[in-house]
Amino acid sequence: MKEIILKSVIEWHELMSKYISNYYKFRGQSDVDWLLIPKAGRGKYSSEHDHLIFRQWKRRAKFYLKQESLQDWELLSIAQHTGLPTRLLDWSHNPMVALFFCCFENIEKDGAVFIFAADKYVVTDDKNPFDLKSDIVFYQPTTSTDRLANQYGYFSVHKNPKKEFDLKSKFGEITKVIIPSDLKKDLLIMLNQYGINFLTLFPDLEGLSKHLSWFYQLENISESSLEFE
Repeated sequence: MKEIILKSVIEWHELMSKYISNYYKFRGQSDVDWLLIPKAGRGKYSSEHDHLIFRQWKRRAKFYLKQESLQDWELLSIAQHTGLPTRLLDWSHNPMVALFFCCFENIEKDGAVFIFAADKYVVTDDKNPFDLKSDIVFYQPTTSTDRLANQYGYFSVHKNPKKEFDLKSKFGEITKVIIPSDLKKDLLIMLNQYGINFLTLFPDLEGLSKHLSWFYQLENISESSLEFE
């Protein structure tokens, strides 16, 4: 794995100019020490069978879903984006989205953005998410939710959820960009100016509340500095 330590906000733009191909996918993690493992393979979840948890989720989720004809792949994507432990690992086509997820939590810790040129995708028409031949393969989901659409979401699918991401493609190995903790605040301000924030990535009331909570914690923003007519 190639590692790069980011030194400034400006350097981020210079670095990303090297990764403009459609092949590249990006993942942000707010703690540099976290492994690239799906939630279903971490800690207390790793002893459970994620396909059984998913089956129970499907049985109860129908009440909340607006669409009734969703396939298991689409349902698994929705489950992943609403917090269920699954064998999916989130990636994005947009490096700015990955950077946001790297920076908005664990502000006191160094984070990381992972870059990988994916070249192997699963065709979902006749395949079961829990019965894949490949150990790890990428999946391009349908845009069944606002969050998936706004986050330009992709997934790596891990046959064994405990298996860390270790793919190599014909374009090369994975790159890890280490984001120092002292850059996170400035990077979040930059991302907000570009329209990457809680409100755009989580387009609902939860996203609005989180965005305003973050915004009004900035040192240069207070109600006394704003004018209302």
